[in-house]
Amino acid sequence: MQEKRRYTLNGSKLAMAYYEGFVQNGDALYSVDNGGKDGRSFVIFNRFCSYESGTKWGRFHCRCVLSPGSALRIYALALDAAKEQADGLNRYFHDSGVPWMQKRAQFEQGGVLYEDHGDILLYALEGEYLWLALEIEHAAGQADSVHEMFLDSQGDNFMWTFPEIYQEEGGFFHRYMSIFSSAYQDMADGIAGMDRYLDVESAPMPFLIEMAGWLGFAAEGDFLEEGVLRRLIREIYALNRIKGTKEVIGRLIRAVFGEDPVIVEQNRMGGAVPEEDRDTYRKLYGASAQDVTILLRREGDEKLRAQMIYLLNQFKPARSRIRLVFCPSGIRLDTYCFLDYNAALSVKEAGSMDGGVRMNGTAVLK
Repeated sequence: MQEKRRYTLNGSKLAMAYYEGFVQNGDALYSVDNGGKDGRSFVIFNRFCSYESGTKWGRFHCRCVLSPGSALRIYALALDAAKEQADGLNRYFHDSGVPWMQKRAQFEQGGVLYEDHGDILLYALEGEYLWLALEIEHAAGQADSVHEMFLDSQGDNFMWTFPEIYQEEGGFFHRYMSIFSSAYQDMADGIAGMDRYLDVESAPMPFLIEMAGWLGFAAEGDFLEEGVLRRLIREIYALNRIKGTKEVIGRLIRAVFGEDPVIVEQNRMGGAVPEEDRDTYRKLYGASAQDVTILLRREGDEKLRAQMIYLLNQFKPARSRIRLVFCPSGIRLDTYCFLDYNAALSVKEAGSMDGGVRMNGTAVLK
């Protein structure tokens, strides 16, 4: 029994393929509009080589998202040949000067055609080299795509567990058991890749949100960008150790916005505020000793404010009340306006047309 090998058709492999009517986006292919007319998209993958004469190829899988009326065809061709002959055929399939219909005739003459199914068994094919082509015919204005493509050099694991009398390759029993073998292999591959769902570096966004809940903070609502959420989960142990302190508020703000906040604690002002200014300070920073005001030098809206307060409330000191204030530049007077933070005084200076002074409202002509 030959060794099983899986060829995954990811971004780099797709970049080596020849295709027309498709555009590549990562590990997927998307059909392009044909100017409002019915169209055809096709891809010919670079040759596969098993380095073993008489290789019995197994299974090809792709997940196709097809529009109503679209038709899928997969062509496969295998042969034993000298490397020079295989190289020549590969160049022929990748030659943009050769029409697709002529290339397709080559597949039809010596290969096998599979229609309307993205999970196929290649038991009828033998040879050291294998070529695969995929064609989609689609109606005007329809968009189709192809994802999750891989090729197994050995398509069945189950048949080899039965007595030798049942091990007729390509026979009815082989094809029948391959249904269950394929389902089992997909499940086994999913189990083998389960670790990525528990790795903060590779887990998809829904699992990151679940992971955050396991570690003690709620991140539902999609208010955190994926990179920010990964960074918070990486730091969650350290954040939980300083939970309920001023330090944790600063670290959360830096993790989300990448800047240091100004944190004003009402209970730390004490007698430093003159009597005549206390009403103004209460308006700006709250009247209670539990009020904490966080100033951020950036634009923001009420939705972002509510989301950030929701996050900060999970780590803030007990009984404290968080007020988050966005201080963009050019702010109005009689509100949160701080020199050298989000405001500056302009001094008019004399200038001349050729003196190198910009006419930006701070210079006047004499």
